[in-house]
Amino acid sequence: MIIKNDKMKNNIKAFDITKEATLIKAKLPELPKRPRKNLFDILKIQHREIRNSNILAYFFDPNEDHGFGSLFYDALQEIAIKRIKVLKNTHPNISFNDISTFDEVTKVNTEEQTKGAKTKTKTKTKSIDIVLEGDDWIIGIENKIHHHLANPLNTYWAHLKSKNKIPFGILLTLFPYGIEKGKLKDGNYFLNITHRDLLEGVQQNIQLTGESSDTDIFYLREYFKNIESHYYHLKHNPMMNTIVQEITENYSAINEILKKKEAAENHIENQLNSIFSEYGYVKARKWFRREDKLFDLYFYISPAADLMSKNAFRLCFEIRNQTNHNTEMSDFREYFRNKFADLDNFEQDDLVTGNQRTHAFIYKEDNFFEKDKPFGEKMKNVLKLLIGADNSPVKQIEQYLIERNCFFTG
Repeated sequence: MIIKNDKMKNNIKAFDITKEATLIKAKLPELPKRPRKNLFDILKIQHREIRNSNILAYFFDPNEDHGFGSLFYDALQEIAIKRIKVLKNTHPNISFNDISTFDEVTKVNTEEQTKGAKTKTKTKTKSIDIVLEGDDWIIGIENKIHHHLANPLNTYWAHLKSKNKIPFGILLTLFPYGIEKGKLKDGNYFLNITHRDLLEGVQQNIQLTGESSDTDIFYLREYFKNIESHYYHLKHNPMMNTIVQEITENYSAINEILKKKEAAENHIENQLNSIFSEYGYVKARKWFRREDKLFDLYFYISPAADLMSKNAFRLCFEIRNQTNHNTEMSDFREYFRNKFADLDNFEQDDLVTGNQRTHAFIYKEDNFFEKDKPFGEKMKNVLKLLIGADNSPVKQIEQYLIERNCFFTG
């Protein structure tokens, strides 16, 4: 009776874990799908403000060969004019120079050096990310990608004024800042414009003509995709906040599920070790190899976590190391590709040859984990078929090596 009660308790615990997992999954929204990698991601420069500033400067310069003329500058100027008009209604005392009078861009610089950022001990050289200049005006752009704003804007402003042109400052950021963030000591301001504002302005004004080459459009598209990727986490913050909250509230249950998952994976790994050892194979790093080392033959099987997540059993049988080099590899692979091609669950079209190994066969069974059919029993049946049976695939491979005198000699 006690044993029966213990079994009932274990069944209830198992049921509770399943029930909790189902309930938690139902509460959690799907994870947001990550955008496909763009060129900036591949080059690992997506978070580098200097790289971002360089390509922006390229597009801002109408004299470059991108074929878009003053498209980016026109969009920036148009956004600034509209933004100042709105701000003057909400903040009537603010002061901005009239950017609407600024004409063509004649010069574009990046990382323009300026002195005067004073600390307690010395004066540091600082640089403005992008500087646009016309005949009688100058715009300094502080370009921010993720980093918080801690730049010496007053120093930048003093540098712009030193050019004896009408100055204008812009904070180009991912998300909007309050007007006070851009305020300077003399009452002027750096105007905040977001990257998304700029891209939308460019998209509204772009006119593709025959002068726009495929390369121009590729650069522009990749830049757009890079900026949009920075908004990925911002856009999905509410969704992720829900996930965080639900996981926090159900942390104990989730932790219990993870413990069960780990225990199940360890159980599978232990069974693999035990059953392979019955056939004279021992674990050697990621593989199982003959314990007597008579032949340099190895089984590779995916980790338990992969087997369970895919509900599929897949293993490769291969020669490795010195035996691989002493055997005519291509002949070996092609021989057994054809030899086992018609056997059930053998995937001989996927065999490969390399310096370290050559596949003899690949065996796969889908839906391997089934109720009322324990993993260990199914695993024993597989190895009995592959190793223990008369004229099994492994015995045929060993005979192939014997005939060619390819015993292990390492």
